[in-house]
Amino acid sequence: MPTETSIYRAMDFFMVRAPILPFDLFSKYFLTEGEEPLTLKRTSLAYLIELSEDSIIREAIAAASPNLLESLVHLGNEDNLRKRGQVVKGFMRYLLRMMTRPTPFGLFSGVTYGKFGERSRLNLNGIDTYVKHARPDMEWLLKIIGSLENKREVVCQLKIQRNTLIYRQGNRAKLPYTTRYGGLGEGGNESVSVRASAVFDCVMDACTNPISYSKLISWIRERFKKAEIETIEHYVWQLFEQEFLISELRPPTTTTDPLGHVMSVLDSITGMEDLKDKLHRIREDIFKYNLLPVGQGEEMLSQLRKAMNEIMNVKSPLQIDLSLEDRSITLTDRIRKDVEKAAQLLCRTSSRRNRHLEEYCNEFLENYGPYREVPILELLDEEMGLGAPATYSNPQSHRRRLTNTVAKQEQFLLQWFVSCLHRGEQEVMLTDEMVEQLMDDNKSQELIPLPSMELYFQLVAHNHQKLDDGEYTLVLSPNPGSDGAGRTFGRFIDLFGDRFKETFNIIHQEEQRLSPSKLFAEISYLPSVGRSTNVVLTENFRKYEIAIGTNHTMPAGQQIHVSDLVVGVRHNRFYLKSRKHNREVVPTAGHMLNYRNAPNVYRFLMEVSQEGYRPWSVIEWGSLAQSPFTPRLRYEKIILCPATWRIQISQITTGKENVENLGLVVQQFREEWKVPRFVYMIQFDNRILLDLDHPLHVEEICKDLKSNAKVTLIEHIGGFEELPIHRSDGRVVAEFVFPLVRGSGQTCSLEEIAATSEIDTKPLVEEIRHIHLPGGPWFYAKLYGLGTRQDEFIGRYWEGFVRECREEGVVDQAYFIRYSDPNRHIRARFKISKEEAQFVRIFHNWTKTLLQEGVISKVIIDTYEPEIERYGGPELMLLAERLFAADSEVTSNLVRLIRFQQIQLSKENVAVLSVIYLLYQFGNKGQEVYELLNEKFNVKDYLDDFRQERRLFMQMLGGENGVKPSHPEGDVVYRIVKTREAAVRCYWETLLDQEKKGVLSNTKDDILFSIIHMHLNRFLGTDRDQERKVMIMARHAMNSLVQYRRTFQ
Repeated sequence: MPTETSIYRAMDFFMVRAPILPFDLFSKYFLTEGEEPLTLKRTSLAYLIELSEDSIIREAIAAASPNLLESLVHLGNEDNLRKRGQVVKGFMRYLLRMMTRPTPFGLFSGVTYGKFGERSRLNLNGIDTYVKHARPDMEWLLKIIGSLENKREVVCQLKIQRNTLIYRQGNRAKLPYTTRYGGLGEGGNESVSVRASAVFDCVMDACTNPISYSKLISWIRERFKKAEIETIEHYVWQLFEQEFLISELRPPTTTTDPLGHVMSVLDSITGMEDLKDKLHRIREDIFKYNLLPVGQGEEMLSQLRKAMNEIMNVKSPLQIDLSLEDRSITLTDRIRKDVEKAAQLLCRTSSRRNRHLEEYCNEFLENYGPYREVPILELLDEEMGLGAPATYSNPQSHRRRLTNTVAKQEQFLLQWFVSCLHRGEQEVMLTDEMVEQLMDDNKSQELIPLPSMELYFQLVAHNHQKLDDGEYTLVLSPNPGSDGAGRTFGRFIDLFGDRFKETFNIIHQEEQRLSPSKLFAEISYLPSVGRSTNVVLTENFRKYEIAIGTNHTMPAGQQIHVSDLVVGVRHNRFYLKSRKHNREVVPTAGHMLNYRNAPNVYRFLMEVSQEGYRPWSVIEWGSLAQSPFTPRLRYEKIILCPATWRIQISQITTGKENVENLGLVVQQFREEWKVPRFVYMIQFDNRILLDLDHPLHVEEICKDLKSNAKVTLIEHIGGFEELPIHRSDGRVVAEFVFPLVRGSGQTCSLEEIAATSEIDTKPLVEEIRHIHLPGGPWFYAKLYGLGTRQDEFIGRYWEGFVRECREEGVVDQAYFIRYSDPNRHIRARFKISKEEAQFVRIFHNWTKTLLQEGVISKVIIDTYEPEIERYGGPELMLLAERLFAADSEVTSNLVRLIRFQQIQLSKENVAVLSVIYLLYQFGNKGQEVYELLNEKFNVKDYLDDFRQERRLFMQMLGGENGVKPSHPEGDVVYRIVKTREAAVRCYWETLLDQEKKGVLSNTKDDILFSIIHMHLNRFLGTDRDQERKVMIMARHAMNSLVQYRRTFQ
């Protein structure tokens, strides 16, 4: 690792996140030494009462939980100990969070940004410089929008447009997702459909661009003059209610001022003056509240909430963030290099895989083939396409999630874990050799790393001088980062000013530079939970935009509609393409909303945007993570994983145990597993620092044990004096967010070139999609149970049956391929020339014989969907099928030659010859054949195998014109393969003509090698390694032939 060039380059800036209270208060109020537990409890309770009067703390509590603020009076309530206990728990947890957890949440913690420089600067200005940033909670605002859009007198004055999620299924128009103004709840999803009538089409055509609701009614009335006006109005209103039409009131989520958006739309609306006045006053009061110093806004916050709830009552009508304002924090380049080193390690050792997408990709290829591009909305529709991948839940996927196999990485971790326990230590120090071992089993190494990422670290150092001297430790946070640089900044982007935005945008410029031909498009997405929309509000720094459930901020030319997107597969990985632009699209989300429970279409967009790249991940303990203890993982100065303890008790015992007894369980566990005094109790990415010597803190663990039967603790790394960020009132816990972008100096592999190249496939209109159902001109059957008798079937049974069908005049063409799904079988397709009933009778008798002789076990009749895109287009597909039929006859004869030992040539050597002859039949000369093969297979593999056969191949290929062999067995093979030449030439000449016209749906070379691949599939089977060997041997043979001719002719 030390000699490698860094994969990622850290940007010149980073985010700093810090809690509002200094850490010194934790020491002051919770670290009373040497007192008895009861005395310590009473002392701490007195401290809590004292802190409950602090104006800064009170305002922060007021912003997070007004109910808890009102309950603080119970801290001194001796008459209701149960109530007091509840308040103590809630208040103490919030206090601990305000002192020890830097993750932004209301006024509990805030954000700023810093930069890298020659010398570190680690002092923050005081709380009096902090700036609040409040705006209406999106749950509140969306409910107001919902109430407005429920009033026809309002909607009639609004502009509306068609929802960009609409797609068709026969005579139905469908929406896969409706927002219901964020009122569906967590994981909520509601799809709707209507009949796609002539009126519907007329409405949708009129609403392609924004149009006033009243003008739309008039426009429809002009075109359907016989319809009653009430009928028209009712129909359009239904479409609006069902969200087939959306109004301009809905704010894009790519704006940081959604209230401003709503108010600007309402400016021109009459009849809503009272609401407009109230919103104007709310906006002014929010501005005034933001100007108040932290600690002076409790009363105004209460008044503001009351006024907002009078308009629309929700639990929390205001969302508040905190800016630390001081931008002077500076870290040295030593830190930058170690962050880059950590990114390199986490990328190289990553074992993360999207198994559900891998399996889904296999299904896609099975159903559509490798060249079909399918509209995304059709694909995810279970009735039209495949439905959603496994683990998708909105709507619920029917697919089962496959379990990941145990990687060799886990075996190494087990060895080091046992060794660590044996030595009685709590740390595994990773060496470069150990890191290499973790990388050896990583099958995704051929994939290039993600374009960008973020890492979260805490910094342990005594002071800036020690830090500058290199005496520090970087601790990777429990929530370690994100898969896209800048995502953590997104929600806070308007806190940092316009000047910072210019610097911040460098991230997106760098990502675009890595993939210049791709269209990066920010998603403006309205979630099903109103409050979740707070997280997604950001600005769009991309050139393009995709809207889901709401409006765009971009002009029409820079909008990409979901209904315009198609899904394809390249190198066994999904990609998205815009039909309108004929370019690959990369959807992006400049925020941290978890998409796991989002609507399927949004989640699929996000996951496919990372396809073809190697995701980074923390080093995971696997099944060892279920053990009571796992040690710290360190690499040089970087803590990759802290020492972790897991206390778990029986579910049966949990309900019966009281807090006192659970306290004994915690104490025994602490002694047995040597748990240190100061630990974080964590749940997902939530964590609070606890002192295990403090009875109130132990009670917190016991209460969680009682509720959940398990608790996870991680060590607090470093001493309290090793918090490097200082403020005038003490040391401050801080977390640093480092955005990194992949360097351009990375070696370009074939995979990388493919992953970053423009998609050449030209769009095909939907009318040319041909599906042959049973009973049509094509009959498609799958024959199972052949097993090892496939060659016997091809060489003995196939040719005889096809000949019989032709003699009876019931079949024009017939061809087969070998396949596994995963059961091996033969797929046979027959073009019927007479009534199908006559063919079916013959087919029945044939397969009955095959079944009786044990050749097959079952037959499945299926729908035949030609791979039109793969073979150049609809006209070429007809000729390709003729070619396939001729090649199937050739293959049957070749297999029979070898099976009945009519020649001594090996099957692989016959395959090599057949491939070369096929390339000649496509009109290539010797040098051209070599160049085609050399371009695809310029390798030195199988040279020893080839040297043993070189003389034979020269005899086979060295005859007249370098085509007809001078070897008797070669002559037999040549005469057989020559029978397909007419079909090959006819197809290829038409292809060249189509290429000149610019109407090919695939590249010429891709089509050529697809035909060769299908020939080898028929002849050899589905073994891709054997196929690759044949192609490389063909390359070596042609290389020798070309060299021979240069020397002697």
